[in-house]
Amino acid sequence: MEIQMDESLLMLNRFFSGGGWLQIGILAVYGGILMYNMQDAAKSAKWRKRSWLAFSIVFFTQFILGLLADERFLMSGMLHVPVPFMIVAGPVYRAQMTIMPILLMSSIILTGPAWCSHYCYFGAWDQVIAQKKTKRGGGQIGTKEMRIPIRNKWMWKWTFLVLLMVFAIAFRWLNFYGLQTLIPALLLAGIGLAIMIFISRRKKKMVHCTTFCPIGTLVNLAKIVSPFRMKIESSCTNCMRCIPSCQYDALNGDDIKARKPGLNCTLCGDCVTTCEVSAIQYRFLRLSPAVARNLYLFLTIALHVLCMGLARI
Repeated sequence: MEIQMDESLLMLNRFFSGGGWLQIGILAVYGGILMYNMQDAAKSAKWRKRSWLAFSIVFFTQFILGLLADERFLMSGMLHVPVPFMIVAGPVYRAQMTIMPILLMSSIILTGPAWCSHYCYFGAWDQVIAQKKTKRGGGQIGTKEMRIPIRNKWMWKWTFLVLLMVFAIAFRWLNFYGLQTLIPALLLAGIGLAIMIFISRRKKKMVHCTTFCPIGTLVNLAKIVSPFRMKIESSCTNCMRCIPSCQYDALNGDDIKARKPGLNCTLCGDCVTTCEVSAIQYRFLRLSPAVARNLYLFLTIALHVLCMGLARI
């Protein structure tokens, strides 16, 4: 099994000598700004969403420039449709490891499910589309709908994951290539976008990420390897005000009564800022909730900055 690697992982090094150091400096400042603002609970959710969207914009801008202007913006040697399911389907089809599965596995080990709320270049748009609208005067609409869990969520998640793996193996056995693999990949990408536009927007939840995306399912299951947890303490008053803040369908009445977010939880922390009694807390071994949250932010932002620096296909 061959691992595909380039000599220069930092993009600016591909254009001029010493460019990587300039890129590292810019990214260090960017990471510091994120850490400063996300430590403030009142700003954390807003800055997380901004940084996630920024990463996606950088990723797709580099992709478009690589196709239209200069192939050095790509530099992976194995161009593929830039949608998350290819992170799993591609290596299965090619029987070769690439940098994206390595990044995915590393992120799960270090930060649990943060891939689905900080690093995924596709999911950032599901977040934007599912964003809650507000009435004039500040009241939120869609709150009632958000209290209703997505029906048969895990049936759909398992179905999409199994079908993806079956088709990847079948395409390899049948020796499909070119348009024979490109057309199905584009079709799946189109289905994902349609789910965002027509279902996520209506339900005010990230239905693509929580129900359709096979990577999301793998992250939900594999995140157990990370010691980071989110707990709901006994001080919870069952006010349910945190539910509208969760676009991942990980908080409903049963979850709150059980004092534990659902398996779809990505530890994004948006719900933490809405709890008036601070009952929703990060946990990491025996560290205090405040230290656990800061450690999670540090690791998550560091990995986000690393992914921003690579942002390559």
